[in-house]
Amino acid sequence: MGEYVNGDPIEEMDPSEENLVFHYKKGSFRKREDQSTRDLATGKINLRPGLIKSLVSTKGNRIVFFVMLICIGVTVFLGLFRQPETDVVSGVRCNASAFSFDGNVYATLEMENTPKNKSELPVTMEVLFECINVENAVADKYAETVIYVPGEKQYLRTVFTDYDMKKLRVSLKVGKDEKVLETSVSQR
Repeated sequence: MGEYVNGDPIEEMDPSEENLVFHYKKGSFRKREDQSTRDLATGKINLRPGLIKSLVSTKGNRIVFFVMLICIGVTVFLGLFRQPETDVVSGVRCNASAFSFDGNVYATLEMENTPKNKSELPVTMEVLFECINVENAVADKYAETVIYVPGEKQYLRTVFTDYDMKKLRVSLKVGKDEKVLETSVSQR
């Protein structure tokens, strides 16, 4: 009862044999495979080059590939080292911070002169603290006008009741120059 596939007889397997060893490139089972699978297994078909090889295969591709790498690098660098809680307003470096302790949120705005700012004139700054809760709604506000005297560090501090606050937004305005700082509320 011999069976034939593509004109070749199928070899009968003896079920009593225990240690069957397959040689994948040259076994008798390769006769039953179609030609394209057999060529792929034996190495007669060469696969197309991979993604990286195709990206650097020509001069134009190399230029585009390196521009992509530079853009990705700049994006990652700015994402890692950007500080949304620090900014410069009219020559004054402002840093916002907030932490929650014992049912209250303690918010601080630190102001100091930048090395580039040589002005000795005081800076009048309108400051608005806004506490944002977990539903992204403003839960509490505090506004004050501060006169910053260059040459020394100044702090503006306030306390809010903690209603599940997740971040602090500080709006700074000096004349037409306006900046917004944001920082998360850390738990202590």
